[in-house]
Amino acid sequence: MCQMHGMRWVWRVLVRSSFLRSVLVFFFFFCFAFHFLCLIKTTQFGRVDEGQDFSNVVGVEERAVEGEDNEQQHQQHQQKQEEPLHTPDDPNLGPLDVWIQASNDRKVFVYSAYLDRRGNFNNIRIITIISKRTKVQGCVVWTGNTTERVTAKTQKIRENWNLAYTAAFVLCHLTDTTSIPTRVAVVMDDQVKEASSLPVQDLNERGLMGNMSVCIKPFHYNFDRAVWLVEFIEFYRLLGADKFIFYNHTTGSNVEAVLRHYQDLGVATILPWELPVITQKEIRTEGIFAALNDCNMRSINRFPLSAMVDVDEFLIPRKHNNLLDLVSTYGDKGSTFIFQNVFFYLYWENDTAVHDALFANDNGLGYDFFDGEEAFPYLLTAFKTRRLNKPHKHGQRSKFIVRPEGVVEIGNHNVWEYIYGIKKAILVTQDVGLSHHYRICEFGGFDCLQGPNSVDRVTHKWLQPLVKRVANECTKIFPYLGSCPVAPPLGSPW
Repeated sequence: MCQMHGMRWVWRVLVRSSFLRSVLVFFFFFCFAFHFLCLIKTTQFGRVDEGQDFSNVVGVEERAVEGEDNEQQHQQHQQKQEEPLHTPDDPNLGPLDVWIQASNDRKVFVYSAYLDRRGNFNNIRIITIISKRTKVQGCVVWTGNTTERVTAKTQKIRENWNLAYTAAFVLCHLTDTTSIPTRVAVVMDDQVKEASSLPVQDLNERGLMGNMSVCIKPFHYNFDRAVWLVEFIEFYRLLGADKFIFYNHTTGSNVEAVLRHYQDLGVATILPWELPVITQKEIRTEGIFAALNDCNMRSINRFPLSAMVDVDEFLIPRKHNNLLDLVSTYGDKGSTFIFQNVFFYLYWENDTAVHDALFANDNGLGYDFFDGEEAFPYLLTAFKTRRLNKPHKHGQRSKFIVRPEGVVEIGNHNVWEYIYGIKKAILVTQDVGLSHHYRICEFGGFDCLQGPNSVDRVTHKWLQPLVKRVANECTKIFPYLGSCPVAPPLGSPW
């Protein structure tokens, strides 16, 4: 009895000791963890019992083979990404141009040159970036074996925000109307840097390539929304476009894959756009006006029409099947067709009518085309159908289509100069067409969502053919994924 009483006393002492309590807790925890690890080990690596079903093991092997194929496709994709992206010299769209410093003091940079004899012009038009207070002294022109110095005019392109540099034309005045110059260089400080000379592209030595080109603001900030770029290209192809002319400053790897695909198809031309000055600080938005005016010059006599837009802007006809039919209703009138801008803000809800159109009726693409709704590509023109009720006035955020041979100076939202100086702008009314602009609030935050708004599903007219085209092209571009990668998040609105 005394022995039992003594044992109880010892036990009370042990339990009441904080140190010993800690030892006991650790001991029990160790035993539990050891037992749990043994169970996992047995589950993962234990022997297979006789009679066990091997069907799922075969499935694993098949998936492994499929995974190896996808890995090979991914490696091929990565190898292709390392190849030069830009379109090589193309006899159809001119040489591969790059920015070249044409003066010792970094005041003049040249990109491309065109023999321009439209209307009353008889000059070589050079696309430049130039210091805002600089004027070129003249040009040296090479024609065959002869060299001639001619006078020049520096014409700064508008909308430069009074920054240190501006896009500009240098107009080299030719002394006769029959010569065909081959190269040209600008004169600065009575010096000519022959290494900065450019090949001269003759506007008249061209053939028709299609119905409409699309000129796009330069890519920047490593733009990488692949599925939205495929949507942009395929929608404009449905609307009548044949060629897309891109200027590439920086893009992400997924967008590079898209550009390579359409370059290989002959649908896109990708031009390098390594700006020699700092965007937004020294020149406006990636030198946009140099790019748009260069694109217009490349389109002359190759395409009767050219659309001037960004990748989040869609010129949508409201009464016609495509933009070609819309423009044809004006006959020979007009050199510019200006569409009013209306915002479709991305923060508004997605439209559930996409489900009804594609998956809830017998005429939809449905599950015969997609494994499920989660495989459906997230398209702006499909899901974002809520818009502000009131479009902007013409000339405010407008986008437009031009007849390239009839315009001289392209701006962001309108044309500043026409051949013969005669303004020939058609203001497309909102019942005929609008520029759908898909973006976040332009001044940050969410206040933009408070304006009067309504749902506008006019783009669903092209929904089914667009979805099919986007899905097909994405599968070709990203075979190891089977679709385009999900677009990156929109980021902070502030």
